[in-house]
Amino acid sequence: MNHPQEEQSRLSSSIATTCSKLQADYLGRNGYPNQAQARGTLAELRKSAGQPALQNPLVFENVLSSLVAPLSEKEMGRGDAPSPSEEAAFQALTYFALHMQGATHEVHDSSHSFASACGRLAHTSESKSIKGRFDALVLARTAQSRLIQTRSLISLLRSKDLRFHYGWFATDLRKLSNPRTRNGVLLRWGRDFAFAQHPRENNSSSTTKEN
Repeated sequence: MNHPQEEQSRLSSSIATTCSKLQADYLGRNGYPNQAQARGTLAELRKSAGQPALQNPLVFENVLSSLVAPLSEKEMGRGDAPSPSEEAAFQALTYFALHMQGATHEVHDSSHSFASACGRLAHTSESKSIKGRFDALVLARTAQSRLIQTRSLISLLRSKDLRFHYGWFATDLRKLSNPRTRNGVLLRWGRDFAFAQHPRENNSSSTTKEN
């Protein structure tokens, strides 16, 4: 399912490119030295998955240093707190590092949104708690609660080898920090989650929707 046009932002492209490189290195496709470096980088980043950037200044620095393409000048922060784009980049890459732990294939791909992956998880899992976990994320009243619920869901996606587009995810995380755009993201996530639970009915129309 396609993401809105804002997926073309520098934040989205930077995170997508960075995740593609890190996972290729991690999986050993670019030689052992790159693999060892990627594994060290991701091991450091995943320690902060689900935590605010402001509490982890060294990891925040590592996130910005890891970006293959830097954020635009407009997206960079100026003061003593991360900008919304910097916070979103921090969250996306630390969650990606958690998702990649022990992976034998890509966890970042270009065809599924985060909510769509969660819907596929609910459809294929024997557990009946997935929808409740996703609903708890949508209903979370604080940023800290959303971080915790998101970490829990990504751990479950990792256990079932489900993947999604981390560039789109980063854009959504940035919009979730803005009260004016938050509900729109949550509404779209609900749609993607529900749509992904009916793959047989949707397979025939997916190509049309993505073109």
